[in-house]
Amino acid sequence: MRKMFYFLASLALVFIGCADKTPQINPAAYSNIVFENNNIKEWFVLQNIISVVRDDGFIEVEVVGKNISSSKQILTYNVDWYDQNGFTIKSILVKRKIASIENGKSIIIHVISPNANAASYKVRFGLPTSDDELRDQNVNLREYRGE
Repeated sequence: MRKMFYFLASLALVFIGCADKTPQINPAAYSNIVFENNNIKEWFVLQNIISVVRDDGFIEVEVVGKNISSSKQILTYNVDWYDQNGFTIKSILVKRKIASIENGKSIIIHVISPNANAASYKVRFGLPTSDDELRDQNVNLREYRGE
């Protein structure tokens, strides 16, 4: 009986150790991701993309990406929302954000559509420009962050 237990335990460890632990991303989810600069793909890897339509009609999206380079990287991202006809939904909530990601660390982008009329979305990743840096130095934004 003891031998049988050890055999089953070791067999379970073999199967657990061989399991593929990389997240499987639905290929259709990539159609909602736009890389404005191809250099980002060299160090930024998407790990998971989830989107769901909530009971109240709003779309909730979560994108997880990881910096696989050996140094800290900076990128910008924003989420564009579209209605049933494909028109962009304008909102003060939709703005480009700057993110600093340390090497080997992940970033989680979690957003909810600005209204229930949203039917689809695009997440755009880019590299910061001088305009983005000026936006980031906004006094009101820095005060909100507690700087």
